[in-house]
Amino acid sequence: MNRRYVSGLISPSKKIFKDIFHGSSSQKDTKTFSLWKILLSSGIMLSAFVLANNLLTGLILAAISTLFIPATESGWENLLRVKLVPKVKLFITGLLIIFSIPVSIASHHFQLQKEQERALLAQAEKHKKELEEKNEAIRKDSLHYYLKLLDTPSRDIDRSLRLIDRANTFAKFSDELDKLSNKRNTLRSLQIDLLIKHKNYRDALGKLDDLIAQDKNVDHYYRRAICYQKLRQPQEAVNDLNIAIELGSTAAQRLYNTINPLRKRIIGYVTRCCDGTTSNARGRGACSWHGGVCNWNDPIYQEYRQYE
Repeated sequence: MNRRYVSGLISPSKKIFKDIFHGSSSQKDTKTFSLWKILLSSGIMLSAFVLANNLLTGLILAAISTLFIPATESGWENLLRVKLVPKVKLFITGLLIIFSIPVSIASHHFQLQKEQERALLAQAEKHKKELEEKNEAIRKDSLHYYLKLLDTPSRDIDRSLRLIDRANTFAKFSDELDKLSNKRNTLRSLQIDLLIKHKNYRDALGKLDDLIAQDKNVDHYYRRAICYQKLRQPQEAVNDLNIAIELGSTAAQRLYNTINPLRKRIIGYVTRCCDGTTSNARGRGACSWHGGVCNWNDPIYQEYRQYE
């Protein structure tokens, strides 16, 4: 059984909300809206979004604006099943406004907090950058100061090495580190030459060990071989000289021949015939076809070096 709303059953004087109920959509008058009304509705809702400070507030303002736009009023009536008389519109508007107040306040505080955090972060980054620039300037000035001291001629090699160690704490880039390393090796090499000159071979040997650990230079091996020679350690000297010879040192070859010269030793005897040939025969008939025996015990020599 189909039921439908029949108007006029209740006397107008007995109605609490006059004209609040309405019939079905089939009983309504068809409404048409012109283009300018649609554009006006869209403009009002767009303005609500623009003026709102957050998405939720914009949606609330847009919802309020649609209550007063003819193009969307019927949609609200169908949704709420109530006639949008002025009092109802004001009531709904009041509820939405009350709801939007705490939302706007919370959103405003949230935005302020975000802005403060961004400001603090930007300030911290700025302070960090300024501090890094200040520290970099101090580092460069300190390094330049020690390099300037090192450029000044000095006979105190130990003091110069200490200056390099201090300067190294301010070196950061590879070119700066390489420059200090070269200066250190040059000073150490000069220091070793002075030790060898003053016949302080044991101290020179210790410093050469440290230097070779960092720089496999042919001159370092040659000078360490000299120290070993003076300290009567020929085998160690020969070991370093072999490395120096492989690296192309002619001075090392000469010293090698001095420390480890070629020697000869007898490893046996042969029968020497008079024509220069040899024979293993020891009795009569030996060298009979070679002019006879000139030496029954001609020694056989072998060349060798004492240290390998």
